[in-house]
Amino acid sequence: MRSGNYYTLLQDYQIHVKGASSEGNRVWIELKRGDTSLEDAIIGKGETFTYSNNSTEILNLTVETIYGGADGVLVKFSPVYQYLDPKLPKPQSEIASPENSSGNNSSISPLIENQAEGFDMPVLLLSVGAVFLMTGIFAGIYRKNESYKKK
Repeated sequence: MRSGNYYTLLQDYQIHVKGASSEGNRVWIELKRGDTSLEDAIIGKGETFTYSNNSTEILNLTVETIYGGADGVLVKFSPVYQYLDPKLPKPQSEIASPENSSGNNSSISPLIENQAEGFDMPVLLLSVGAVFLMTGIFAGIYRKNESYKKK
C-alpha cells in the first residue's frame, strides 16, 4: 500500500497508511471502521499491529517491507489475519478488491467469505448411474467368463 491510501477489509474495516519516518524504517498506520478511527500505531519492519475489540482479536498484521522513495512510501503487510467481529453482521459476498480501494497497489489479496457451495444434483445422479452401469457390465462379463470355464 502507498502512503495516503487505504485498503478495505471485511466488515468495513480499513487500513490506512498515514506516512513514514524520514529514514523509511517506520510507518504510521491507522485502523478505521467507516469514518471512526479505532487505533493507530507507528511500527517498523517485522513488527506486528494488533487490534482487539473487547478481548476479541479482530486484526493482526505484520509489516514485511517498507520502501521509501521520492513518490512516497510503499508498505507490504504479510501475514495479515482478520477475524470476524462477532458483534457485527457476517459479510455475505466479496467485500473488497483492489479496484474498490483508493489504490490498487495493495499486497493484500481480496477477501471473500468462506462458503461451502452445494453439490450439483444432476452430476451426482449421473455419476451414481455410471457406477451402476459399469458394475453391471463388468458383472455380466465376469459371469460369461465363468460359464465358459465350466464347459
